[in-house]
Amino acid sequence: MQLINLRERPAAIDIITPWHFAEWQALFPHKTLDDFAADLAESLQSDALPQTWLLVDEQGEICGTGSLLLQDMTVHQELSPWLANIYIHPDKRGLGLGRLVVSQLMAQAHSRQLPTLYLFTEDQQAFYEKLGWTLLYREIYEGEWVSIMQWQVQS
Repeated sequence: MQLINLRERPAAIDIITPWHFAEWQALFPHKTLDDFAADLAESLQSDALPQTWLLVDEQGEICGTGSLLLQDMTVHQELSPWLANIYIHPDKRGLGLGRLVVSQLMAQAHSRQLPTLYLFTEDQQAFYEKLGWTLLYREIYEGEWVSIMQWQVQS
C-alpha cells in the first residue's frame, strides 16, 4: 500500500467523489455531488492546503483517501487545519489501513510544521484516541452527535 497525492491521479476524483458523498452527505446536506467534487479539486491547485491523498494497492487500485483541509465544518472557523476525508473502501476495512492513512497524514502535518490538527467524527473517537488524539468536546452538528478532537505535534 502506498499513499500518493491526488495531484498525481486527478482523474481519481471521479472515483472517490461518490464514496465521499455517500459517506458524509448527511453531515453536509447543503452540498451536492458536484460540490464534493469541487472540494476535492481544490487539492489540485498547489502544494498548500487543502491536500488530498489516495491510498493505492500494489495494482494501483484506490483503496482509501485522506485530506488535510483548512476548514471542515461550517462552525468552528477558529480551528484549523483539519484532518478529514479518512475513507477506506468497505472491501478493505479491518486491515489497519485507516491507521496507516491517519498516521501518514499526521506525519505530513508534522513535516509541514502544522502544530495542531483537528477532526470531527461521528463514531470513531476511540480509534483516534488510540492514535494520540484528544477530545475537545462533543456536540450536535447537522443533527448528528460528533466528537471534535485535536492532535498536537510532538517536537
